Amino acid sequence: MKKILARIFTFLICSAVSAGIVVNFPSQENSAKTIPEIQEERKANEEKIAEYEKQISELGENMSGEQAFQQALTEQISLIQENITLLNQELEKLNSDIKNANDNIEFLDYSISERQKQIDESIELFKKRLCAMYISGNNDSMVAVILGSVSFYDMMTRVKVVNNMAEYDEKLINDILDDIDSLEKDRKDLETEKQNLETKLSEQEKKKSEKTVEIQSLNDKMKQSQAMVELINAQQNKIQNSKEDAEKLRADFDKQEQEIQEEIRRKAEEAQKIYEEQQRRKQEEELRQKQEELLRQQREEQQRLEEEQRQKEEQRQKQEQERLYQEWLAQQVPQQESVKPVITPPSEQSYLWPVPNYSYITSYYGEREGLQHRGIDIGNVDIDGADVCAVRDGIVISVNNSCEHNYGKEGSCGCGDGFGNYVIISHDGTYSTIYAHMAHTTVSVGDYVQQGQKIGIVGSTGWSTGPHLHFEFRIDGVDSNPLDYISP
Repeated sequence: MKKILARIFTFLICSAVSAGIVVNFPSQENSAKTIPEIQEERKANEEKIAEYEKQISELGENMSGEQAFQQALTEQISLIQENITLLNQELEKLNSDIKNANDNIEFLDYSISERQKQIDESIELFKKRLCAMYISGNNDSMVAVILGSVSFYDMMTRVKVVNNMAEYDEKLINDILDDIDSLEKDRKDLETEKQNLETKLSEQEKKKSEKTVEIQSLNDKMKQSQAMVELINAQQNKIQNSKEDAEKLRADFDKQEQEIQEEIRRKAEEAQKIYEEQQRRKQEEELRQKQEELLRQQREEQQRLEEEQRQKEEQRQKQEQERLYQEWLAQQVPQQESVKPVITPPSEQSYLWPVPNYSYITSYYGEREGLQHRGIDIGNVDIDGADVCAVRDGIVISVNNSCEHNYGKEGSCGCGDGFGNYVIISHDGTYSTIYAHMAHTTVSVGDYVQQGQKIGIVGSTGWSTGPHLHFEFRIDGVDSNPLDYISP
């Protein structure tokens, strides 16, 4: 009985201890700031760092002369160092949480193991109770308790103990079942907590890796900023050391500037003189050109007047020749009445071509180079020396055979008023023809010629550029287009 009571007492104590288990996770003393607070402070610092980077970028072009540039770099370095410190604190906090999570997992594993042992002991104890009750039986046990009592008090005491043991057995069964259910629930909760802790541990490890990379990046930025500060300090020292040289250079530049200004002034004066001389020469040239233009115009006007005078003189001479011809004709007719030639009227006799076998016309009747060409020019490559024939019966009224300038020329030689050697034939007193530029003539004034009779040969006398025959057809002394009367 004492052993049973001792076991019951031990089991009750164990059950009470087991029922009173409270899972208290070990905790480490927290730092003054939480992780969100640290992250918020670091975010604010990063915004300030970005502002300083913008200022540094704006001041970078004048960093050697801008004190604000170096100050901005210093402030940036300070904030970067502060962020590194905050990141280290955050990493320490994460490491602490990781350690606590591992400790909690180990503690929960240990608690589950201990409770499993207690449940196993309770089950073993219950197995022994069942075995004892099976051996003794419940009714026999109660009779044995009554018969074995030495007194009524002793009997009552034994009966009470037996009842209590029955109640204890029932409670033991219920407690074992409750412990098993609680153990399964705790085991599931523990598995869930363990998974959460493992997830959190993985996330914290990832954050730790990211923070390490971020710290490295900040360290690189700080090194760059420090290198830039050192560069600025070196430039400032260089500027300070070369200040005297700069002053000397400035003095030299001032002297050179004065010399340049003096050279510019001198060159400007020379350029002004050259410009004035050019203007003077330009004015003289313009005046000379105007004078030459005026002289040219005067010469052209003189030539025009001379040409008009020449044409008038030619017209006068031709009219005079025509008048002389008429007078000569009037004088000759009475003397030759007995041998008066028979002249065929124009309506009864056609006109022949003046140069047989040569029909190429080099210049037609009409305006030519601003002047009136009063006849046609008949020419060819081999026309030089060809016979010139009368186009119709008539009397020779004018002849010139004195020109010896039988070659091509650009101007008039003055012979025959430009016609050189020529012949004029009157056919009936109204119609007449002119044959000019011949090498020589074969008829004389007063000769009666028949149609087709040779009167000279083709040449290039007078104002002629080459061998050809100039042929004119006139009516009452006025020129007309020969092609209206003759054809090749």
